[in-house]
Amino acid sequence: MSLLNEDELRNHESKEEFTEEVDIPGLDYDGSPKSKEEYNVKSNLVRKMEMHVRTHGEDIDEEEHEKREYFNKIVDEATGASQVEQGTPVREAEGSILYRIWSRVNRESPKPKDHVEKKVEYIELFYDLIFVYSLRTINALFHGFEDTFPPKEAIITFVFLTAVVMQVWMFTTMFFNRYGRKSLRDYLSILLNMYLLYYMASGSNIHWLDHYIRYHSAWALIMANLAYRSWDKLRFAPKLDEIDKEILRNNIMILSFEFAIIALSIPIHHFTGIVISPVALIVGYVGKLKEHSAYAQRPCDFPHFAERNLLLVILTFGEMIIGIGGYFTSETHILFNVMSFLVVIGMFLSYGFFYDNVLDHHKKTSGLGFLVIHVIMILAINSTTIALELLARPMVPIFPKTMWMVITMFIYYVCLLMTEKYGKTHGKLGYKSMGKIFVIMVGYTVLMLFAGYNQLIGAIVTVVFIYLIFFMFLQRHNVHLKEMKVGGYIE
Repeated sequence: MSLLNEDELRNHESKEEFTEEVDIPGLDYDGSPKSKEEYNVKSNLVRKMEMHVRTHGEDIDEEEHEKREYFNKIVDEATGASQVEQGTPVREAEGSILYRIWSRVNRESPKPKDHVEKKVEYIELFYDLIFVYSLRTINALFHGFEDTFPPKEAIITFVFLTAVVMQVWMFTTMFFNRYGRKSLRDYLSILLNMYLLYYMASGSNIHWLDHYIRYHSAWALIMANLAYRSWDKLRFAPKLDEIDKEILRNNIMILSFEFAIIALSIPIHHFTGIVISPVALIVGYVGKLKEHSAYAQRPCDFPHFAERNLLLVILTFGEMIIGIGGYFTSETHILFNVMSFLVVIGMFLSYGFFYDNVLDHHKKTSGLGFLVIHVIMILAINSTTIALELLARPMVPIFPKTMWMVITMFIYYVCLLMTEKYGKTHGKLGYKSMGKIFVIMVGYTVLMLFAGYNQLIGAIVTVVFIYLIFFMFLQRHNVHLKEMKVGGYIE
């Protein structure tokens, strides 16, 4: 590919001109903001193929090379050209109007200046493994139901125990995201909580009330440990401003209050049989959400936040991989184990697509909403694991477990769409696409209501639903690029 200099380009201008109307709400021709009164911008582009940009050079690294190659591909598709012909004029990146616009609107928020991103430490990865064990022991609540659908009490217990475990993970992640360091005291705090979570996990079964003292003592000590770490940071950490101090003081108050309720629930249950610990769970979540104003003034390290959530989602899908093991037996038809595997893959690919292509990894946010969404999402993924395990048991009535699958799928994809709030500004799904996805979800529910009595048909409908949603995500991403005037309006 040869590059023409400016004189040669001007000669081409005199021979042939193409005019394109660029209409990007809120953006000038170079991608800078404009007022509503100045939305329409007209620019003369010399030749269609001059909208290509060079893909090689000392200033172009591998990532930039791939981005420019993709840009040229979009231009080719829009102009009907199969490739850049030899000798075609190619603009420098700085001379391409479309490329400047595309680069500006299709990127993440800029990295904060003079800020070193916090990396996920190996001790955090090690700590997350205890939650895999905890979720597995909670899932064991349903192992005894081989020929009947689990009763309401078992499902409520499952939701409660999962919410407790996820709250411990959420509080720990929020603290270490802002204030965790490679220090002996922080490491000892994590390891102590791991030890206490083992005690909680050992009491996480259908007879969890028989282990009330053991379970709640460990839970209370975890809250006390986290409160102490906040007090320790407030007392001894250097260079804390008033915002940090306010956050840490709120942490101490909320965690101490929750600790008091949990500790008080032990004698109350012992003497009266009344369970008040769910109040502590609610107090913890509500209290943390009320801290939003303080957290908003000190945004989290979002790349670290996003990676921690990704890792826990991966580990939870790992639990789902274990859960579908019941389909891989000599008695099970191969269609069912194939489709159960496709369900896991499709759900995971959808999350991975959002993480890689939609999420703004440098977004300035408190992170509270992002964590709450993932708490619910983890519950939905784990519930889908239970639904898949129940579907592998032929003696369990088919319709209620099919409806469980529908409900958990609905919650999972709603949570996935809610993560768009933390996506790139110009990479989000529009109302039209959201409407289409909602219609598909409603259609899936209706079909399962009528066809859910047949396990094979229900499995096929579920697989089709999952991949239809996934390919809509992919298609919408490409349509978005065209709407950014990278091809869609090139005549």
